[in-house]
Amino acid sequence: MSQAVSEPTVENYKGILQQYCQKWALRDLTYETDQQGTPNEPSWVVTVNFGETTYTTPAPIRGSKRWAEQMAAKQALEQIESHQEAFLAGCSESRSNQGDCETPEMQVPSREVSAPDFLNVPTELVTTALGIANHRLAGQQRGTRYRDSLESKRGNQAFAQHLAELTIQIVREIANAADASGVKFGDTSQAESGE
Repeated sequence: MSQAVSEPTVENYKGILQQYCQKWALRDLTYETDQQGTPNEPSWVVTVNFGETTYTTPAPIRGSKRWAEQMAAKQALEQIESHQEAFLAGCSESRSNQGDCETPEMQVPSREVSAPDFLNVPTELVTTALGIANHRLAGQQRGTRYRDSLESKRGNQAFAQHLAELTIQIVREIANAADASGVKFGDTSQAESGE
């Protein structure tokens, strides 16, 4: 008589990755599995494809195919998070090659607007952009309920991260539009001479 192996209950990482793909308009989320091992003790190498990104598990995952796909989604989300943290810390690919910071192997498509690394804009512009970003994101969050404190904490972290990204994007777009129109923000020579 065979014993049923119960796998620990885990969060729905596939669902979280699906939400991430929907938020960033990344199409074609697919899971490709390759069975390793025996039918009695299977392990799986899982490749997750979304948008232009491909993530393959570094080692086979033991257990059911469903479990392996959940763990692959979890690992892909961890890679996305570490990539975003490196980006927000200002680590570029050239700096990571010099050993100044660590970047993950997987590259996630960025929706950033190209702009200079340093923007000299008034604080009022940043605070206004923060308010606009907060209003936009808060509208998307309405009606969302969290089941436990872990989900709530992750939701808050994701909201804060999205808020920061959207705020920077708004500030950069305004700065680019102002530059293209020849509009200057106050007297920036004082700030430069004071350093």
